[in-house]
Amino acid sequence: MIKGLILKDLYVFKSYKNNIYSVLIIDILVIFFASFKIEMITTGTIIFLISFGLNSISTFSYDENADSNKYLLSLPLTRKKIVQAKYIFAIINNLLSFMIGFMISFIIALYLKSDLSNIVNNINICLLAFTGTSLLICTDMPCIYKWGVEKGRIQATIIPVVMVFILAIILFVLFILFPNIYYLIKIDTILKFIPIICLIINILLYVISYFISLKIFLKKEI
Repeated sequence: MIKGLILKDLYVFKSYKNNIYSVLIIDILVIFFASFKIEMITTGTIIFLISFGLNSISTFSYDENADSNKYLLSLPLTRKKIVQAKYIFAIINNLLSFMIGFMISFIIALYLKSDLSNIVNNINICLLAFTGTSLLICTDMPCIYKWGVEKGRIQATIIPVVMVFILAIILFVLFILFPNIYYLIKIDTILKFIPIICLIINILLYVISYFISLKIFLKKEI
């Protein structure tokens, strides 16, 4: 059943292929006109990762306009399966955007004979962009389930800003209370653990977001 729901979203996703092609073309042009500078390759990769990764959210608009949830619930499907399919599709789409974006930047970096450190930094930046996209997805989905596509996206825009603002305040307070903490933090050590940190953050984001969305959808009248 979940496979069928994912295929449904995939067919809907095909209607947005022109947007995907546009993003990819813009990404390539940004890199090309920047004379293949490594900084612009990274920028182009981030643009592609975020733009392509967030396209999975567009399937909610189709579902809302077609009122497809009523039809789906008339079939031998549970609300839990519907939510699971949405999250699986979002994760697959985000992973696909990461792989495509990284492959493009990696091939160009090899062509430019970039240093290994630049390639490693690009991997870390791709992972951070992937995690940032996951944060947006995991914020969007519960909000859309709660308030619908239009109102949900407004709420989902505000929440990450508030979260970043609160985090900035916490870090600022920590540096004031513990000024020596800056000298104890070793950036090189943190960079080595970025893949593990991103993996943990992504797992937490999707798990927490999924259970919030499921709780909202189970109580929602359709």
